[in-house]
Amino acid sequence: MKLLFAALLAVLAGCQPQPPASPAAGAAASTSTPSADAQNGRATADGEARIAALEKKVDALQERIQELTPEVGVLMGQVRTEHAKLYYAGEAHNWELADYFLEELNEALQAVQTYNDHFEDFPTPLSELVPQLVGPSLGELHQAIRAKDPKRFASAYQSLTAACNACHAALKRPFIHVQPPAHQEFFNQRFDSGAMPSS
Repeated sequence: MKLLFAALLAVLAGCQPQPPASPAAGAAASTSTPSADAQNGRATADGEARIAALEKKVDALQERIQELTPEVGVLMGQVRTEHAKLYYAGEAHNWELADYFLEELNEALQAVQTYNDHFEDFPTPLSELVPQLVGPSLGELHQAIRAKDPKRFASAYQSLTAACNACHAALKRPFIHVQPPAHQEFFNQRFDSGAMPSS
């Protein structure tokens, strides 16, 4: 019974209303000091200055990126080189080397799409146009090389060359017309699969 009475007293004590806070205390809590206002102002100014400095650095980096981005003509020159070397390796039935140059050709085309995806005022990104026009021929070449089939390789290579010219025409550059190499132009590289002479 004593325990029950003690618990009841504790509950009643907890329900006692608390005295209201004094107006002076509320005013002190809601009003900042002049020194605090000055500190906040300096922090805001410092933050704005840092943002402006960062924006300036970003602008400078963007300009530098533009300067370092290779032009389409430079990248397409690499595509032309891999296109020719792929032909020589296939004609020599050096399938391992042909597979290597096909991969290099893919990488060169990817670089064109990466660095010049939006070509001048052409509405379609190159990352959509190139796979659409050239992708099927690259797949045919891959299958021909895996099969080590010379006739299939020759047909796929002609298809690739036609696709390249179709891409040039779509980009309003029909005067850039590629073709299979008419003669060997890389005399410092061996394209057959024979053993290289020992040093």
